[in-house]
Amino acid sequence: MLVSFKDMLEDARKRHFAVGALNILNMETMQAVVTAAEKMDVPVIAQVYHSHLDFAGVKYIAAMGRAAAENAKVPVCISLDHGQSYEQAKLCIENGFTGVMIDLSTSDYAKNVEDTKRVVALAHAHGVSVEAELGKIFDANLPSEVRNSGMTDPDVAASFAKDTGIDALAVSIGTAHGFYSSKPQIDFERLGEILRKVEVPIVVHGGSNTPDEDIKKMVEMGVAKINIGTDLMAAYESGMKEAMAGDKFVDIQKVLEAGRNKEIETCLHKLGLLTHVMKR
Repeated sequence: MLVSFKDMLEDARKRHFAVGALNILNMETMQAVVTAAEKMDVPVIAQVYHSHLDFAGVKYIAAMGRAAAENAKVPVCISLDHGQSYEQAKLCIENGFTGVMIDLSTSDYAKNVEDTKRVVALAHAHGVSVEAELGKIFDANLPSEVRNSGMTDPDVAASFAKDTGIDALAVSIGTAHGFYSSKPQIDFERLGEILRKVEVPIVVHGGSNTPDEDIKKMVEMGVAKINIGTDLMAAYESGMKEAMAGDKFVDIQKVLEAGRNKEIETCLHKLGLLTHVMKR
């Protein structure tokens, strides 16, 4: 069965690993992340980016999640990534998602708290976990001075977690979404202060293209969840391109299988980073 991510993240904090929140879009990407999690014997959050909901279909994603979880040997959560509104979160909750992220970080503090609390109330009534965001996580192709201009204030983060009742908090510490224009400058001192002051599990987005040593350090410091999307989609695309090379017709099953296999390899590498100090 599908599970919420709250217990996953609490377990991660106790056993010194980070849960991989791995983006999915279709059946093959769902199979890839769950297969890799089973090989590593770790729980996994299969998440769908908010703008992909219309393409994939909420009901299709939920059905794939149920099918994957019913056959998986590890706990599986299906979650919304960067939900943009109460209505979008509600749609996912009512259709069987077991986790939602509500990202209202562009709102002022009071509005962010007010709307996040509404999501928390609805989600918790359905046994669904909620992640929110404080600070601004930019696109990685922007200059470093822009990427690092919206970092999370540790004291405000502590208050926000208490004021909203969320189950996890995504913070901005220098990582970003996509392909970096320059090496990310991670503010580990800020991260340490956040981890000391905030009671709920801490989440870092932008796990793609971030140096392996930086990912490992975040895990060692106590980050409980790390989001990875771009690297997985790039691997999937790369595998399909390799299968389609040349002028001859290629069975579409072979193409999709090649993409899935390439993504599994990338998932295994990433999950290895997230569990390198894990207590079994």
